[in-house]
Amino acid sequence: MEGSQLLGRLRRAVALAGYKYKVWFRRHRRQLFLRWRDGDIADQMADYRRSVESRDWPAALPKALALGSIAKSRGEVHLIDELSKALMRMGAYGAAAELRIARRHIVNGRVDGEWLGQDISGQTLLIDLMETEKQGLATAIHHASSVGCALARAARLIVLVEHRLVPLFQRTFPTADVRPAGAGGKAAYAEAQAFAGVQHLTAVFETDEATIREHFVPLKPDPARVAELRARYRKNGCPLVGIAWGSSNPGKDLPPLAAWRNLIGRPDLRFVSLQYGQIETDLKILTDGEPERILHDRSVDQLVDMDLFAAQVAAMDAVVTISNTGAHLAGALGIPSVFILGDGFKRSWPVEGDRTPYYPSAVLVSKRERPWSVVMGEAESILAPWITKVSG
Repeated sequence: MEGSQLLGRLRRAVALAGYKYKVWFRRHRRQLFLRWRDGDIADQMADYRRSVESRDWPAALPKALALGSIAKSRGEVHLIDELSKALMRMGAYGAAAELRIARRHIVNGRVDGEWLGQDISGQTLLIDLMETEKQGLATAIHHASSVGCALARAARLIVLVEHRLVPLFQRTFPTADVRPAGAGGKAAYAEAQAFAGVQHLTAVFETDEATIREHFVPLKPDPARVAELRARYRKNGCPLVGIAWGSSNPGKDLPPLAAWRNLIGRPDLRFVSLQYGQIETDLKILTDGEPERILHDRSVDQLVDMDLFAAQVAAMDAVVTISNTGAHLAGALGIPSVFILGDGFKRSWPVEGDRTPYYPSAVLVSKRERPWSVVMGEAESILAPWITKVSG
């Protein structure tokens, strides 16, 4: 077992080193090209990035806003990408949305039928939540509540999502025509008089924190599947806690498996794995050689049946997870959740505070350069009152 742990750590170290080199190379290549085109912007970007690296958000935000305006006026697509994501993480949702729309227009031009909030009360609106392969599950889940907002604006609504999400979205928005993205997309666009992608939805419905929170609509899992899984998982009346700990992305800053042991060792809780992939070796490490402490339901495969996975997540009393698709799903379902986050700036969550308006039931626990044991202890303390309420 010790040999397999050592080999696993070695593989992760090699993958992380390769990932960091790729990030470093891309960043410095772009910085070099930017300096060749415009040395003044390159200096401003270097100054802004220093503020980010020192986590000086009061200094970084105005710099990002100013640079975003310059990047938009000069058509600097790569800078717009970086700054729009940064502004969203720093809570400037409206400014981030403006940059995303500007980027779309720079790359694709303005297209007839784009919906940016104009009156479409007598028209069919198409919402495409998978315009590119990168806009997969997490992106669609993250912006799902805006689909509900759009329903009130159009006479008819067509929604294109990744095929595994069709049942979940159709159940949540029964008056919408939800279809799998892909081969039928061209025909769907032909039926609509207006269309919107993720950028349009953010520009219309996600421009400030209060509005995003107010418009939250939880996704609806299959109630029969939820009840069946919950009945099967419950043991001695212990609350069910779903956990996920690993990622295929080597760039994520994650707690080591041993850091989970104090939480998983609690006998008053029933832990259920929400982790994808081959996890048998991880289970032995997480449980200190007693893998039966964590229920691993092999009949649930989120990579194949996302609707069943949604039911599994919804069957939990609480969820503790790293940042992954399961985290977005737990938040979108409205399950009390703790999201454990590393310190990297390239993440999908706010850089300050412990909440995100997109998922009101979730609490964010960031590392903030603390030992992972302290971070996991904080997660357990947040979990405690939820569990007490369920147990009582």
